[in-house]
Amino acid sequence: MFALTAFPLNAFAGKIKGRVNVKGLRTPADIVVYLTKAPATDVDVSKAKFVMDQQNLAFIPHVLPIPVGSTVLFPNNDKVDHNVFSMSRTKEFNLGSYKPGESQPVVFDKPGIVEVRCDVHAEMAAYILVMNNPYFGITDEKGNFEIPDAGYLQQVGLAGIADLPPGEYSLKTRHEKLQTHKQSIVVPDTGDAVVQLDLKRGVPGVLYK
Repeated sequence: MFALTAFPLNAFAGKIKGRVNVKGLRTPADIVVYLTKAPATDVDVSKAKFVMDQQNLAFIPHVLPIPVGSTVLFPNNDKVDHNVFSMSRTKEFNLGSYKPGESQPVVFDKPGIVEVRCDVHAEMAAYILVMNNPYFGITDEKGNFEIPDAGYLQQVGLAGIADLPPGEYSLKTRHEKLQTHKQSIVVPDTGDAVVQLDLKRGVPGVLYK
């Protein structure tokens, strides 16, 4: 359950929708766009189903944003054993070696970035972004996103996330190969806020300060 920064709850106006443009990447997909502070909301993350699969010597998806307190399942749907681990400060864990058809859960109880690796296959890498609120989106192959991302939230079993009330918000981006972008955006009294973000390659900043 979240207990976040309070905003007026008498009139939820809409979403933040936009498109991310970036040079130097094969695709603008998998960029997480999020609000650093958001309306208070009650969400039971125990009902959500977040999965980071292992197939063809790769983690799927490559980037997985989740609300803090969520459990992620790590099924091995490959043809070989895997050993999933992380040495990240946000969440350090080692699941040990497990065989195809088996699955292991991990609870992520602190906001931050978790780099996931396989101790058996060095080429395997993925990122879990543990968010302090459910007001985030992840870009598709064309760079489009929306906050809140109703389709994504419904897919993982999180319902009841309201649209945003009118007001000013701080918007940030995160991708492992792009500079972090931060800007203010205003949700109007009625309708959605629309924004275009132009990102550059570089070293990203922290998720939260």
